[in-house]
Amino acid sequence: MKTLKNEIARFTGKDLALPKGSLILVTGASGYIGSHVVNEALEAGYRVRGTARSQEKCESTKKTCNNNPNYSTAIVANFQVESAFDEAMKCCDAVIHVASDMTFGADPNKVVTPVVAGTKSILRSATKHSSVKRFVLTSSSCAVLLPKLNTPLTVGKEDWNQEAIDRAWEPPPYTLERASSVYAASKTEGEKALWQFVEEEKPHFVVNAILPNVNMGRILSSPGVTGAAVLQVLKGEIPSNIGPRKLEPSLCQYMIDVIDAARLHVIAAALDRSLKNDRTFAFNAAFNWTDVIKAIKEVRPEATTVATPPQDEPRDLSKVPNEQGAKLLKEWYDQETGYKPLVQTVKENLEGWT
Repeated sequence: MKTLKNEIARFTGKDLALPKGSLILVTGASGYIGSHVVNEALEAGYRVRGTARSQEKCESTKKTCNNNPNYSTAIVANFQVESAFDEAMKCCDAVIHVASDMTFGADPNKVVTPVVAGTKSILRSATKHSSVKRFVLTSSSCAVLLPKLNTPLTVGKEDWNQEAIDRAWEPPPYTLERASSVYAASKTEGEKALWQFVEEEKPHFVVNAILPNVNMGRILSSPGVTGAAVLQVLKGEIPSNIGPRKLEPSLCQYMIDVIDAARLHVIAAALDRSLKNDRTFAFNAAFNWTDVIKAIKEVRPEATTVATPPQDEPRDLSKVPNEQGAKLLKEWYDQETGYKPLVQTVKENLEGWT
């Protein structure tokens, strides 16, 4: 944890969307991204109420926050049921909905449908609380596209991953091979449900979505699927399976430092009042495992177990509108380069775990 005094001072004199001390509800607080969102919100001077599925996980998040007095918890055992967040949302000024279905199941009826229902449910809960002024959804890069390696293409803020939806809802059998498409469809249809709600219900609060790609970097509690990938490479493995999904060893996309991703959530939820009904692409730079291996060797030259680079490894050549994320990080966090460089991200990813 950084020193709160230094972090809070950063925003002194700025016109904040929410005043310091406002209460932010963060769902999925025990996860890789969620734990960083909680941390960055606290360090920005806000109070946070984090949700998790059990008392045990709630207590774990308190330890991660070093029992910060500005942090409290609420148990939400199943975020997909109606009114699940009604109690947890009391007196909250903003909501950052990070929690999602990470089972990587292959049946869209058991993944996509509940995720959409959960998104609508938490939005309806927010409409019941006049205190809520801003709402942020953690969407995903896969809500826009599936990687097309070595294939130039351009996507924008109006694009959606219809390909994943079509694959996910193909007739059974629901085999493991479609699990990645089902997950992508859940993020696509989940975010679509957000914007449909905004259009139809016209809620009293501001809504934004953050679309992160592959998260890497410092691990506060759970490394998650992607945070553990860099550790695998250090130990000599090229990640060929992310969760139970069968993925090509050369799966290459864009990466983003998990702290940068968390800060973009805080910016959208509490700092930048100009962000309204917007999608922020949290994509830093295209990477492949060869790049990660090079970075590991740079920060850990003594390491002898690093994986061998895949031969003729492809690369994501897509062009995405990621300039806004870099601009926001420069403006609000004085990050000279905007996004954190891959080498620094890899260095922090390995610290404390190896």
